[in-house]
Amino acid sequence: MVLAAFAFACLAGCGGGGASMGGLLSGASNIFGSSPKVSIAPIIGAPDKVTTELTQALVTAGKERNLTLTPGASASSNYILRGYLLASPQRRGAKVSYIWDVTDAKGTRVTRVSGEQTVSKGSRSNPWSGVDSTVIRSIAGKTTSQLAAELPGGRSGSSTPVAASAPAATAATTAAARPAAPKPQGVLVAPVSGAPGDGRRSLTTALKKRLYKDGIKLANGTTSNVYTVKGIVKLTDASGGKQKIRIDWQVLDPNGRRLGTVSQQNTIPKGSLNGPWGAIADAAAGAAADGIIKLLPKSS
Repeated sequence: MVLAAFAFACLAGCGGGGASMGGLLSGASNIFGSSPKVSIAPIIGAPDKVTTELTQALVTAGKERNLTLTPGASASSNYILRGYLLASPQRRGAKVSYIWDVTDAKGTRVTRVSGEQTVSKGSRSNPWSGVDSTVIRSIAGKTTSQLAAELPGGRSGSSTPVAASAPAATAATTAAARPAAPKPQGVLVAPVSGAPGDGRRSLTTALKKRLYKDGIKLANGTTSNVYTVKGIVKLTDASGGKQKIRIDWQVLDPNGRRLGTVSQQNTIPKGSLNGPWGAIADAAAGAAADGIIKLLPKSS
């Protein structure tokens, strides 16, 4: 118990004595689920009404993806988001193109996300006239999903589920030629690999508990035709007596094809996870579960 509390305190970055267990647990829950703080700079290229509503939509959509977005400058922000929008008329309606640059506190660009949104309304003389609240929420949702995949701590799979498609006639012929594949028998959480200390056992157990709590049917190692979640931990040395830790949760279909990966990363004191993980395992599993469940079919 003492060792667990010690490892936990080191990872949470606690200093001197006097910290309560409640405070420690609060810190642990943010080790892998800490919310990236992003300031939204004034958006360029769109009318004031659109930029005002889009800024608020980004704040709301960010909360759903573990991103803390705030309008205007903030000294506590980790990043600054700068947006450039362009609306162009089409044969029917309009198209809104958007580019978002994310820079760190020093002004170095960290990532860029971009996309397009088709608008069914709007005139050739004023393509912005068809941009309503539905369009704005869609742009905000797509933007924050991309940001969550790029920024540490965001809740999003780093790759999207793979969906196979075929012409209707071919699909019908195939279905008639062979019986339907048996329904998968749940989700197998494979033992985590690469974790120091008791991470292999504690991380695996913590994720099983969280998925079960969220209604996911779990399978054991003797069950075939299952979806599989594989956790892979990697540690690399960093400067100042630190280590970088990365956990990749791969989600595979019953045929072994990867549906997506949920990734977590942080910097920790070197060696602080060489013993019991304790509450850290629960925090990591809890932060990853939402993204993993999104990659699984709803019937799992």
